[in-house]
This record gives sequence, structure tokens and C-alpha cells, in this order.
Amino acid sequence: MAEQNQIVGLIGIGQLGVPVATNLLHAGFRVAGYRRHNLEEFVRLGGKAMESPAAVAQVADIVLLCLPSEQASQEVLEGSNGLLGVLDSRHIVVELGTYRKAFKLAQAEKVTATGARVLEAEISGSPPMVAGRKAAVYVGGDPEVLDVCRPILEAITPNLYHLGEYGKAVSMKLIANYLLAIHTLAAAEAVNMGTRAGFDPQLVAEVIQKGAGGSAMFGIRAPFMAARTFSPAPGPFNTLEKYLHLGRAMADELGCATPLFSAASPYFERALASGMGEEDIAAVIKLIEADSKN
Repeated sequence: MAEQNQIVGLIGIGQLGVPVATNLLHAGFRVAGYRRHNLEEFVRLGGKAMESPAAVAQVADIVLLCLPSEQASQEVLEGSNGLLGVLDSRHIVVELGTYRKAFKLAQAEKVTATGARVLEAEISGSPPMVAGRKAAVYVGGDPEVLDVCRPILEAITPNLYHLGEYGKAVSMKLIANYLLAIHTLAAAEAVNMGTRAGFDPQLVAEVIQKGAGGSAMFGIRAPFMAARTFSPAPGPFNTLEKYLHLGRAMADELGCATPLFSAASPYFERALASGMGEEDIAAVIKLIEADSKN
């Protein structure tokens, strides 16, 4: 249970931030949050809306950052009423966002220069997985800092994995999302094949997941494919795009052979180029269907 009246800061309350906030509130934490716009849902959940990143850090010693881009991260740290102006030795900044490793390390240096401590906590899982406390959190950083933050992170999910120093977590997250792309395309192939073989796609989604061919992504995306439910999207192509680029860059840097990823990623790039960016990545099945012979 949360320490009585402990306030957790959360900056970035979007698709992932909302279930993170929900889990923290359900665990008994008070959550002070900031987003540039549209905080109505957060407030309805019981969160307290703050007017700036600095205002969050003024009421919370532990601040989670759940931001979508490097630009957003820079604005939160260095912009008007940013965090760097108010952080000190009592603060811990927990980075949930996924960026280039070099960028994350540079941002961490800026934070620690204020006297604050840092922790990296990459969430691997879709928003529904986070909401159900079934996601994994990959942690990088000082074990003592993790111990301080453990009750907060375990309120998000019990599946915590400390992987080493700061920067290790983002590497594991990119491997996970590398597989996510491959598994989603494989699920699309299977559902398409099952449908063309004369099975109800709902039956394919149910039966395959119960056997050896199932996977986390098949379990999530195959029902979407069967029901043609691509919007609203828990995991849109637009969100996946940066992971495709970061995953490719990491593989190239490490000299990895990537036959499956090299086959899968063009389908997601095609979806983006076709104006499908706001649809869930399960909609990749439409491209598989289009490429199948009549």
C-alpha cells in the first residue's frame, strides 16, 4: 500500500500515462500531474492537475516522466517553468519515455547536475496491459534508487526487472518492440490464412492463442483483426514509428542479422505512408490481405 498521503508526480498523461496514473491512484497514491492540454480524464480519475512541470516537482519528491518525444522531454526539463529550475537533492526523476540511448544519458546528466537522482523505467506493454497490471517494467539505474521507487513502480505493475545501469532498460525495450512488430505481422498472416482457409476469424483468434502458436501480440491483436476493430487505437502506427527507427539503428549498431524485422518493418512503413497512422497496428492485416492472391 502507498505511504499515507504520498504524492507522486506524473508529467505526460497520454495513452500510457492515463493507465499509469489510474494504477497509482488505485494503490492509494496521490498523483499530481501535468500535461499541456486535456487533463479532464486525469482529474476525473482523482488526479490533481498542475500548471507546469515545475509545479509538479514542488509538491512531489518522485516525478515520473511519460513523454512521447525527445522534444517534449527537452521542453519539460529546460522550457519555461521546467524541472531543471526546481530540482534538488530531495528529488528522484523516473524516466518512462523511450528515446535514443545517448539522448537519455544526456538528459540524465542534466538532472543529476541539480543534485537530483535518476531512474530509468521503460514500460513494455500496451495501454490495456498497463491498465491490467500485466505490463513489464525494465529498470536501469542505482539499485538504492530503485528501492526508494519500488512501491510506486510495483503499483504500476508487479513485473519489475532491474537490468543494470541507466541506459540498459531502453536497450531491452527496443528489443521487445522489435519483436512486437514481427509478432503483429505474424498474427496478421495467421488470421488472414485462417480466414482464407474457411474459418471464422474469431475462431482463429481464439484457438491459435490457446496452443503453441499463441503470443502476447497474437492474444491482443488477433481479436482486433477478427473484429476489424482498428480505432480507437491502443497502439497506433504513429506510436510504433519511432520504435521501428530506433530498433533498426540499434540492430545496425550491434551488427545484428535481422531477416524477420527487415521483412516486417516495410509493412508498417507502408501503413504510415498510406494514411493509416491513427489506426491500431492490428490494421496491418489490411496490407497482408491486399498482397494475398485472389
